[in-house]
Amino acid sequence: MKASVAAGVVLFNPEDINRVQQCIAAILEQTDHVYVFNNGTVDVPLAEDARITYLSENANKGIAYALNRIMECAMKDGHEWVLTMDQDSIVPDGMVDDFRRLIEKDRDKTAIFCPQVIDKRRAYMKTADDNNVIKITKCITSSSCTSTKAWECVGGFDEWLFIDLVDDDFCRRLIASGYTIKRANKWVLDQEFGKIVPKSSRKQQFWIGLSNLLHNKNIAKFSYNKYVSPLRVYYTNRNIIYVNRKLKKYGPVGYINYNCKGYLGFIFCFNLPSLLRARHKGQVLSAIIKGTRAGLKTYPSQWVAPTITEAAKEHNE
Repeated sequence: MKASVAAGVVLFNPEDINRVQQCIAAILEQTDHVYVFNNGTVDVPLAEDARITYLSENANKGIAYALNRIMECAMKDGHEWVLTMDQDSIVPDGMVDDFRRLIEKDRDKTAIFCPQVIDKRRAYMKTADDNNVIKITKCITSSSCTSTKAWECVGGFDEWLFIDLVDDDFCRRLIASGYTIKRANKWVLDQEFGKIVPKSSRKQQFWIGLSNLLHNKNIAKFSYNKYVSPLRVYYTNRNIIYVNRKLKKYGPVGYINYNCKGYLGFIFCFNLPSLLRARHKGQVLSAIIKGTRAGLKTYPSQWVAPTITEAAKEHNE
């Protein structure tokens, strides 16, 4: 039986409405239903279609909250899998059908099927040039096809996080529970991460070359200029402490995003570069301090992984 795949798109005050409409139209052709959660305060006009469900609470509730509401609605309506998308992502033709084929082969132990995701503005990012389907330990939510059963098993997305490290926390809980995450290398999605402007080709070559010479991936990031958001710096500093306390039993969480292995490395690989590159250094420094303090004040209960067998039993009951 063909897997029922819905899609979920989270909006937040999009600047290009036409791009959003193209995104939804493209995904509607490949999935059974599209759930749109508007996290902004401005209504976004969408096509009148019975296959589109529009959700909103007229406030920014955070990415985790929006994703949970989408997954809840999809599961209630009988959909087994949900492809979650950003508001400006266009799904390649045929990707969802290929995911359906992969689901039929392994729908019990795999929680997520995803494509390769790169930001083409960052010249140092490379893709695997093959058609293999490989196991990975972490992926972003954009363009990931997630099992509603697995989502329910691990307790959904952590809404306290609001935005940063939501993916890392969710994926770690899936892996700890015995699920797998698989990436289909034949599919590549171009996803823009943050507000950046690539430097000249000559400067890019210099920084990328130096990065390769010193075997330090963080150096390559100086190949572009970046707008450093104090708000994102705050949440990153707060949440990196929270998730590592919460998931202490399952090893370090989130540090790989910054090419480091622990909290000290995080300071040098994330906080220091954020300060150096920030236009408003005082605001960023304040965000680091406030975020760290907020994180240190949190004492989340240590999460314990359920097994797939236990989860299946509860689901059937």
